[in-house]
Amino acid sequence: MIYNLAKNTFYELYTLNKIFIFLIVIFINFSHNSHSSELDNLFFKLKQSTNPTLAMDYEAKIWNLWLNNGSTKSSNSQMQKGLELLQNGKLDKALLLFKKLSKKEPVWAEPINKIATIKFLQGDYIGSINDIKLTLKLEPRHFGALSGLVQINIILKEYKQALKNLDYVLKIHPFIGIKKLRPYIQNLLKKSSI
Repeated sequence: MIYNLAKNTFYELYTLNKIFIFLIVIFINFSHNSHSSELDNLFFKLKQSTNPTLAMDYEAKIWNLWLNNGSTKSSNSQMQKGLELLQNGKLDKALLLFKKLSKKEPVWAEPINKIATIKFLQGDYIGSINDIKLTLKLEPRHFGALSGLVQINIILKEYKQALKNLDYVLKIHPFIGIKKLRPYIQNLLKKSSI
């Protein structure tokens, strides 16, 4: 009788544990999907926007989601610490932190984008391009990474590619500040073909 009671209790706990794990998996998937859904919605609104002020509001909300998309609070805190280091010009420390974070969070695009940003600031344009490509594999709509790519194209005197990338980013974010560079790039392209 005690054996049967213990056996039944074990099976009940085992079943409850399986249900609990199942609910956790559903919650994690729901959280990720709701985040992804919110991001998709913001990108849709951004693309359809006819109001620059509203577009900048959508942009800010997208950046907020990108910067806080770590799988843990600790990862999100590390992102904030890395941003502070970056803003204070401590590029080497920030780069090290973002590299560690990108290994810990391999599907989070933002640490890789920050690595690309730092490499750009350090003049490692090829390294930056490689990290921009990785960022875009994870988040093809990353208008920040694409804007960086346009700037690198200009520095490397790849003006046709700069215009192509600018056109692409404008399809995602029609009010992005880098669009003001179009006449400048076109002028550079004209001069380079003379």
